[in-house]
Order: sequence, then structure tokens, then C-alpha cells
Amino acid sequence: MVNLKNMSTRFLVTNTVRRVITALGCLLFVFSFIHPFYCVGLTVPGGRTSTYYWSYEYEYHVVADLRGSSSIYQSFSGYWFNPNLTIVPTINWALILLFTVQILTLMFGVAFIVSNGRALSFEPIMSSTAALVLMTYTAQVMSRNFYSNQYQLGYYLVYPSLAMFICAFLLNEVTRKMQATKPAKENKNIIPQF
Repeated sequence: MVNLKNMSTRFLVTNTVRRVITALGCLLFVFSFIHPFYCVGLTVPGGRTSTYYWSYEYEYHVVADLRGSSSIYQSFSGYWFNPNLTIVPTINWALILLFTVQILTLMFGVAFIVSNGRALSFEPIMSSTAALVLMTYTAQVMSRNFYSNQYQLGYYLVYPSLAMFICAFLLNEVTRKMQATKPAKENKNIIPQF
């Protein structure tokens, strides 16, 4: 009887740890979502420009020596389908897909926290990996057209988030294997009565 209690306590602790790890992964992914994942910059006569990119918006800053500074913000469809931006029309499909994948990653992560579905345990891993691929692809396209470019915090935060999703997945698989072997062990301990 003590073993069964210990097993159920272990399952409870493991599921709680899995949920906490997934929640932390989602939190890091939210931070990656709200921080820019890429920045490009140009030095122009009389100043410099820098543009910060998210999946759903960009910020364009002009810093001039004597004329002051200005900023432009574009979001969602005004950003994805802006004909005045030379870079965005070639990658707007990737940015829209990136935005969609980021939303799906968060939805799957929250669903995995709430439920214990095996299929849901793998979805945050796949979608956050897809987000990394799309961010990298977008950055590669942008790096061909600008002099100074670099990944930003939003890009790097996806890596620890992905690691946490993988840990939660592995923990879920270990828990399932423990549950599968539990009835077999119980059956061995049963003494047949005649």
C-alpha cells in the first residue's frame, strides 16, 4: 500500500513539475514575442537609422545629428503589406506565418499545462522550432540588403523556451512510461486465492 501511495505522489509531483516547466517555457516565449527578434541599421549622411523587427510590427528610428530624431511604427497589415517597405513584400508570408506560429506555440503550451495530452506535449516543441526557423530565414533575407544587422533578445529567448518545452515533453514521456509499468507491477504482487 505504501508503494502505491509513493507512486501516486511521484505522478503528482512529476505532473506539477511538468506544468511549471511548461509555464516557464510559455513565459519565456511571451517575452520573445514582445521583444524584437532582429535589428538592422544603416549609417546615412548626417545620422543613422535603425529598424527593429517583430513578427507583427517594426519600429524605424532616424537619429540625425542636427535635425533631431523621428520614429515610424507599423503594425499587422500595415506592416506586412506596406508597399513602401522594400524588404517586407519579399518576406511578408514568412512574417505572417511567424506571427501565426508564435500564437499557436503559446496556445499549445497553455493547453499542455491544462491537459495531459500526449499530442499536445509535442506541439510546443514543433511550433517553437518553426518560429526559430522562420526568424532565421527572415534575418537571412534582411541581411542581404543592410549593412549592419543583428539578432535581438526576442530571437535568443526562444532557445531556453524550446529547451523547457523539450524537458516538459521528456518528463511527460517518463510519467507515461511509469504509468504503463505500474499495472504490470501491481499484477505481479497479486497472490491468487483459491
